[in-house]
Amino acid sequence: MIKVPCHLCGADDYDVVFPSNDQESMLAPHHLSARMIDANKEYRHNWVRCKQCRLVYANPAPEEDVLARLYTESDQGAYTYEVDNITRTYRKYLDRYGAHVTRRGRAVDVGAGAGFFLKALLDFGFEDVIGYEPSAKACASASPDVAPMLRNRSFSPDDLGPGSVDLVTCFQTLEHVYHPEKTIRSFADVLSPGGVVYAVAHNFGSWGVHLLGERHPIVNAGHLTLFDMSTLRRIFENLGFDVIDVFKVTNRYSVRYWTELLPLGETIKKPLAGFLKTVGAAAIPVSLSMGNMGIFARKG
Repeated sequence: MIKVPCHLCGADDYDVVFPSNDQESMLAPHHLSARMIDANKEYRHNWVRCKQCRLVYANPAPEEDVLARLYTESDQGAYTYEVDNITRTYRKYLDRYGAHVTRRGRAVDVGAGAGFFLKALLDFGFEDVIGYEPSAKACASASPDVAPMLRNRSFSPDDLGPGSVDLVTCFQTLEHVYHPEKTIRSFADVLSPGGVVYAVAHNFGSWGVHLLGERHPIVNAGHLTLFDMSTLRRIFENLGFDVIDVFKVTNRYSVRYWTELLPLGETIKKPLAGFLKTVGAAAIPVSLSMGNMGIFARKG
């Protein structure tokens, strides 16, 4: 474990928000896998809030090379049955702010999972689309038409030429990266003049976090930084981006998926899921604003 300064302002003065459960030695790939809510009970980072800028982050954090290996072995495809609803949600905001994407040569999706959004980017009019995903299992589950567009590794600006990308999308990934400030700076390195970042992140300032605290699904081992609407805006502005908008996201998920996010434990959730399937309600889509936020930011 390594002590880290605040990713937003660099300060090292903080309050503990949610203390570690002292299970550092237990950190394993399944703790970092997508939507493994119950695994989060086994391991919890020491979560702190910076006294200077109010950013919430894990401190100390697992070593970067350890996390990189665990992500490679983790399963980021646990939500594959939900990709249609997720794509509809993210595409809705791309359409809403699409006028700000003035060039549509190359788009890059960082943390692409099985590549579910790559086809949406092609449909939006991009000529070239690349997805970066470190999970081998997620890449292996990609459909044949998407697989050639995926690169099974973490995003690196060294892969791409400066100014060669017109849009970077990054959905619920900034929470996972070891240095979000360096990752966002690398987006600027590859973006063309006036190029845009479209990111979606969990909102630590949402009512759900205030209500559930450490039991909330976003307080998990896969996350290292938890933004709110103010700190998300500020980290982009600090790195020279012109923020177009920061907004609350209304997610479209099935009743089954919303049920899986509930912090109820498997003894309750499994029979509930069975009941919903029996009565034909599991696949019904429901749109709710439950604590996600989005940002569109233009390279300055």
